[in-house]
Parts: sequence; structure tokens; C-alpha cells
Amino acid sequence: MGEPTIHDVAAQAGVSAATVSRALNGGLVKSQTRERVRAVAQTLGYRSGSSPRRSSTARAESIGILVTDIGNFYFADLFKGLLTVAHQHSCQLIVDDLNVENADEVVDRATAATAGQIVIAPRLEADMLRARFDPAKTVLVSRQLEGYATACADDREGMVQAMRHMASLGHRRVAYVGGSEGSWTNAKRREAFLACADQFGLESTILGPFEPSYGGGINACDAVMLEHDLTGIVVFNDLMATGLLGGLLERGVRVPEDLSLIGFDNSVLSRVVRPRLTTVDVRQERLGSSAMRILLDMLHEGQAEDDTLRGDQRQGLVIPEMLITRDSTAVPSAKSR
Repeated sequence: MGEPTIHDVAAQAGVSAATVSRALNGGLVKSQTRERVRAVAQTLGYRSGSSPRRSSTARAESIGILVTDIGNFYFADLFKGLLTVAHQHSCQLIVDDLNVENADEVVDRATAATAGQIVIAPRLEADMLRARFDPAKTVLVSRQLEGYATACADDREGMVQAMRHMASLGHRRVAYVGGSEGSWTNAKRREAFLACADQFGLESTILGPFEPSYGGGINACDAVMLEHDLTGIVVFNDLMATGLLGGLLERGVRVPEDLSLIGFDNSVLSRVVRPRLTTVDVRQERLGSSAMRILLDMLHEGQAEDDTLRGDQRQGLVIPEMLITRDSTAVPSAKSR
């Protein structure tokens, strides 16, 4: 009789060969499954560890992380959440940026080299996402698409808190400075802004779209300066809000005395600019850790030892948001700008 194979162990243990590989190499399986597989392997005299097996295991535990505009500060805390869970389960992360001309090649490399993918804030059309990513091994972050597991922030509730804050301070005319027209998140925030303006009896206007970057915020300054009687602004993200803040201050507009400003993300920028930025905390670290747990649970068929999610949670996990009040919002001055 020849040397026992991984398939022999799998057959006797009543699991798949992939589960045997994870159990013997520190992957994500239930503790009782790991012990059963190890006992069977010892009984059969099976030894893992050859180069081919290590290569297969490495691929099985590699996760592709695809982002849009990797230079955005938004992703720093999100990556912390991804990495925390990845380290707990001995996963290797392969990171790449979709905001490039050869995005198709980036996707091809990632899907070929990894067992599953987490796609963060993709601006790709729905048909393109469906054509390039297998819903059985893909989690979308900050994007919803039927048939795909998702982890999203509750932008509706975040906007309610932001607009309620504006109304409570006495603002009556407010604007939303929007990001990219192709952004799913921007569309959701814009929709929520308009609904909340009606809810709190505020006059509203939409400015944009602008590039969701520091430069985009500076460019938005021109549009803001042309608006009369405007006292409050909600901006798509902190990066844009910081650029807009700088542009306003250069033109002699006082923040918050003349204009109150609210961003989204609660990134490090919101804490270091002056005045410090009132912003909506979308809890990126929790988004990242939740997305990784969802993907591992999908790939390993519910064999995670902790935080196993129900099927309905996998399809649409929503993370609550919270307004962080700092120095860029105040009661509007008596003298209109």
C-alpha cells in the first residue's frame, strides 16, 4: 500500500480535502474538526508539509483586497480591521488598486492568485462586477449588489444625525458637496441628504459631483462661494472636506462662524486639521473585520470557530454610524455670508 494521501484522510474523517489542509496547517476550522482530522492523519501515518502542499495551502489562505484609490485615508482604519482577522486565521492578504487604467488585469491577477476577494468601494458597473467576481467567494464593502455578500455603513442613519445637528444649531439652508458620480456610496449619501433636509425642514442644494479627493474639495470651493445664504455644508468624505476647509479659510470664510462643515469617515485628517472637523464615523475598522469574517465564513462553509454569521447577515451586514461633534460646526452668525 502506498503512502496515504490527503484524500485518504478526508474520506476517513468525513470532510473535504480542503478542510484537511486547513486543519493541519493552522487554517480556519472548528476545534473538534481539527482534532478529528489530526487523529485520522496520525492513525494513517499521513504527513503534510511537502512543497506542493504548502503552495496549495498558501493559495487557499490568500485573500485578495481590491480597493478604489488606495491613497485615501479612509482605508487606513479599514485595513486595520482586515488585518486583525486575517492574522487571527493565518491568512495572507494580496492588496491592489482598482483605480488604474489596467483594472481588468488587476482583477484577473487577484482572482487567479487568491481563494476569495474583498472588493472595497468599487465604482465598476454592476455587469462588470458580475462578470469578474464570483459571488460565492466575493464580499463587497460599501457597495450593494443583489446576490453578493456585503458589509456597508448605515449612511442613512449617519446623515440623519448630521442633518439633525445642523437643524438643532439653527441652520436653514445647507448644501451637500458630492463625490464621484459613479460612486454607489455618494448616491446613497446624496439621497439621504435630500430626504433628511425635508425631514428637518431645511432648504437644500446639491453641489458636484467632484473628485473625492483633497483637490476635489478645493475645486468645490468655487461652487460654494457662488451660493448665497448658505450656512451649512455636508461633504462626501473627510478628504474632500479638508480641501474645502483649506480653500474657504484662504478666501477669508470663517469656519464655523460663517459656514459649518461636516465630513464623513472620521479619518485621521478630521482630528488634525484646524478647526477640527465634525464628521460621521463610519467605523471603518469594524467594516473591515466584518467583511473578512463574512468571506472566511463563506469560503469555509460555516466552519469558523468564532463569529460565524447567518446567511442573511452575510448577504447584507450594516454597520451603524455615529456623528462625532468637533469644532467645525456652530450656531450660524447673525450676519449672513
